[in-house]
Amino acid sequence: VAKHTKKGDVWVVLHGRVLDVSNFLSQHPGGELAILTFAGKDASAEFDMIHPPDVIEKYAPDAIIGSLGTGGESGSAPASKVSAVAQVAASGVAGGRSKDYAKANKNRTDRLDGYGKVSIPVIGPFIYMVLAFMKEIIFTIFGQKNIVLTNDRVGLSRSAIFLFVFVIIHAVGNLHVFLGPRDFNGYGYFYARLYWTGFGLQANIVEEYVLLSALLHVAVALKRTWDISLNYSVASGKLNMAISGVTLLTFMTIHLFQFRFGDTKPYDLCPPEYLVNIWPGVMRLGFFWVEGTCDYVKVRDIYRLEFEVFESLGWVLFYIGAVCVFTTHMCLGWAKVVGAPALGIPKRYQNKAAHIGYVMTVGVALIYVSFPIYAHMWPISGPKESAPL
Repeated sequence: VAKHTKKGDVWVVLHGRVLDVSNFLSQHPGGELAILTFAGKDASAEFDMIHPPDVIEKYAPDAIIGSLGTGGESGSAPASKVSAVAQVAASGVAGGRSKDYAKANKNRTDRLDGYGKVSIPVIGPFIYMVLAFMKEIIFTIFGQKNIVLTNDRVGLSRSAIFLFVFVIIHAVGNLHVFLGPRDFNGYGYFYARLYWTGFGLQANIVEEYVLLSALLHVAVALKRTWDISLNYSVASGKLNMAISGVTLLTFMTIHLFQFRFGDTKPYDLCPPEYLVNIWPGVMRLGFFWVEGTCDYVKVRDIYRLEFEVFESLGWVLFYIGAVCVFTTHMCLGWAKVVGAPALGIPKRYQNKAAHIGYVMTVGVALIYVSFPIYAHMWPISGPKESAPL
């Protein structure tokens, strides 16, 4: 299959079936490039995201020339093509024994066509979403495919899910701003105390991995846009993800220079000895500072910096606009990803899972919007000094 990648001789694999789409290229509504991108490859995940399951039988039934491991369907392809398909099955032969995954694949397909193993309509979609997120995050950290820059959506979707989980954690962490300067500045210092994990850089390993995930996401997204969607007009809607993504990239660059690398005044903080003040911090929601006598540490006063930035109505509106773009980008992306077989969300749950994702995105967006509004509406009173408040 991998040898048939040229125009006039294009094979693709869809759910174990080999298709010769050479004669269908000119008839494809999405253009030839969309198919040529996956020539000689398995295009199942990408295909399922934008096509109904019966589209091949309706519009290109003659394109099916066989199945992987079967040697082709009777009378459906020349002997040369059948033998080429059979070569794929040979790769699964070890020690003279053929590995037949047909039954396992059929069972998985049957589960995904229904409710899966959790047939509880109320909580089933949420359970499968959590499992999918956990699996993709683990594969993001330990999977090796992500370092290969291809048109495969795997790296794109995995990095997106990882970044979304980070965005949720970051939003919850930023809620410390409502607890006052000690807690918010202590929260920022908590990450600074982890710089020893950053391989000698002025950053911790979490920040570095988030940066790598973002670079991967941007690189693969731009490559896919260049290869697949660049020929479409803006009015077609095919470039919505690219436009919103570039806008978010611009916003994140500004955001980092404002808060991560922005100039701040020193703030005297009494940090807990072991990173987090579990007790009695849990009782008073003061996890990142302690009371009493201690060796005060001068940390970045990001609490005051936030109020100074959002004193300007222009910056407030800019951040709210950026959050709206993020919400749009996330919802568009989730709508594409939720049906991917790699996530393993059963088809009967996918619609509900999509709406759960939308609700989660809006909830996270509201949290982020609350910060600039709060800082603008209730500014810090008194002189702008660096003493603890």
